[in-house]
Amino acid sequence: MPVEQDFDVEDFSDRLKAMSNDELFAIMQRLELESADIPSEKRDASDVFAKIALVETAIEGRFPGQLLAPYKDWQQHGSDL
Repeated sequence: MPVEQDFDVEDFSDRLKAMSNDELFAIMQRLELESADIPSEKRDASDVFAKIALVETAIEGRFPGQLLAPYKDWQQHGSDL
């Protein structure tokens, strides 16, 4: 998938590692909202979906075997987890 030239995968991944769980979940929520606004013909040129994949990987790395369940719980119950 092509991504925007100014998107640095390594830098973004490093920033994700330094985030708290709440920050990580909040960025995932923001990216999901952004992705909904991208027209289908422009999705291949957007870095949003690459970022979503990286955030998913970071969440799954913090919560092995739980997939995105901790994020879904956070969405339902807010950031008080």
